[in-house]
Amino acid sequence: MSARHNSLTWKRYKAALEGNIDRAENRGFRLQHGPMTTYNQEKLGLSAYYDKRHVLPDGIHTVHIEYAAG
Repeated sequence: MSARHNSLTWKRYKAALEGNIDRAENRGFRLQHGPMTTYNQEKLGLSAYYDKRHVLPDGIHTVHIEYAAG
């Protein structure tokens, strides 16, 4: 992997926490019906989404998902 693909910076991290969408590109090779082809796939890079806990309205504190649902 080149250094270009591994460029996590404080600026990108902070922007993602503030709600900005960070995009990344996945490139690779694939065998598809015989010949080998290359592909480029855009995906979500960094995200402030936290699926393990519920973030409270203050944006700092969290509670367990089960607690938030009840």
